[in-house]
Amino acid sequence: MTEFESKDPQGRAAPAKTLPPPQPAAPAPGSGPAGKTPPAGAGEDPGAAPPEGPPPANALPDLPCEACRDLIPLVQDGAASDASVQLVAQHIAHCRDCRAFWQAGAPAAAPDDGKVLSRIHRRLRLVLAAALAAGALVAFWLNTYAYRPEYSVVILPVVGALGCLLLRRRWYFAPPAVAALGFVWHLVATDGWQEPLVFAVGYGLLCLLGALAAKLLVYAFGKGD
Repeated sequence: MTEFESKDPQGRAAPAKTLPPPQPAAPAPGSGPAGKTPPAGAGEDPGAAPPEGPPPANALPDLPCEACRDLIPLVQDGAASDASVQLVAQHIAHCRDCRAFWQAGAPAAAPDDGKVLSRIHRRLRLVLAAALAAGALVAFWLNTYAYRPEYSVVILPVVGALGCLLLRRRWYFAPPAVAALGFVWHLVATDGWQEPLVFAVGYGLLCLLGALAAKLLVYAFGKGD
């Protein structure tokens, strides 16, 4: 404070008066105390999210869920581009719904056509082999117990022809197999081995006749094509 004295008309000293202290100048808007600039972010809401900076140069834009789900079938089928694959992978890495959509829509592994056809052919061959064995046994039974050898003359050539179609290049195994089966049949049904051997040779010849007829037909139709 600053004090000064004054005198009244009689020459006596008047009491000293006190001046109020000078008021500090109001800080300019946007400036801190002592004329300093406040730090960045002062006066802002502390709960506000910080401003986002520019994305990295190599970052891919995030897909909307609808666009990602449209691309997922193409990616799973292998028909999408590399950029689409990367976009889908980036999106499902943080989107639970689209990840579930991916897992639910994953295509099943395509069956191998070659294996399926091979399995079907194997089953057909087994069924046909069982049918041929059953036909041969029926012919043996008719010849042994029904005394109707004429049925064997019809059935066994058919067995040989079907065996040729079943075995194809190994068709020559059919007549010996039928002869061996006939030999065992008659060996069990009769005494001795001479008579079963005779029947076995006859069965084998009838089967061979049917197999040769089938081979000639296959050759003739194949040559005609």
